[in-house]
Amino acid sequence: MAARIWLCWLPCGLAKIGWPLGWPTSLEFLSKGSDAEFFEFVNPLADMTELSYTATWGTYYKPSAQNQSVEGWRRMWPEANPVEGGMRALTFVQERSGRGVVVFRGTDLDSSGTSGQADACANAELAHAPLPGYCNQFTSFQLDYVSRALDIARKAAEVHPTVEWLYTGHSLGAELANVVGAVRGAAVLGFAAPAVLPVLRDRTAVDPHQLPFWKSLSLYNELDPLRFQALGQLPGANCSWVNQPDVPSCDVCELHGKIDEGSPECKQCFYKTHILKSYLALLRSGQRPVCPDAELGDYLVV
Repeated sequence: MAARIWLCWLPCGLAKIGWPLGWPTSLEFLSKGSDAEFFEFVNPLADMTELSYTATWGTYYKPSAQNQSVEGWRRMWPEANPVEGGMRALTFVQERSGRGVVVFRGTDLDSSGTSGQADACANAELAHAPLPGYCNQFTSFQLDYVSRALDIARKAAEVHPTVEWLYTGHSLGAELANVVGAVRGAAVLGFAAPAVLPVLRDRTAVDPHQLPFWKSLSLYNELDPLRFQALGQLPGANCSWVNQPDVPSCDVCELHGKIDEGSPECKQCFYKTHILKSYLALLRSGQRPVCPDAELGDYLVV
């Protein structure tokens, strides 16, 4: 999977490579293409997303992953990994294809530490929810994850001007990836994104109706509570892994058509279906997600 390398902190010369360069203009092939095309495209992005958790400070940090990259890709500057808490992101470049990826980390669920506390506060601000008392330790600059995500995307484009970008991430990271991709007109592939349109309305001047449908793709476990919350609130296509093993708590959580995040059933369903390792397991299973909204064409509500 991931191979250990040393980071390249300065722009490296692009190798001579053949055309075409950059990312596909549409991600629709992930719905209609072969299994080989799907997994060849998605698996490296999933590996990068895993590293966004294990190579950055926080609950899931692993010293052995600190300088790791993904096979065929180079970890490059810029990165965001503030010890004092804040938005975290990694940059990857594949010189031979002229492709770059910025991956945004999702939420650190352990709010006993600085990393998880900053994420909880940033999530609360994005949702216009009351802030926990420990949020006083952070500045508004630190908790403005949308602006920090846009900052690192801009820096990456400046440092690597010949690279075309795709943005990815899981959960909160997928939300940030979608916002950045919409603002910058770039491709997005996210895992388990929450509702994105409210953030686009609040924080950008982007008109979601003007975004190409297949420029952004969100992947879900069909039982993930965030899939239900995000339906009709995404700027592009979404596809779900279906026919998953039954999770009784998810049946109860979704029984009344509204997700109660505080209920014991929804919490248990969340931990069984939403965390990244469940998505990595789905990819390892060799199953393909299905994309019903591609046929329905009903993908956003404003």
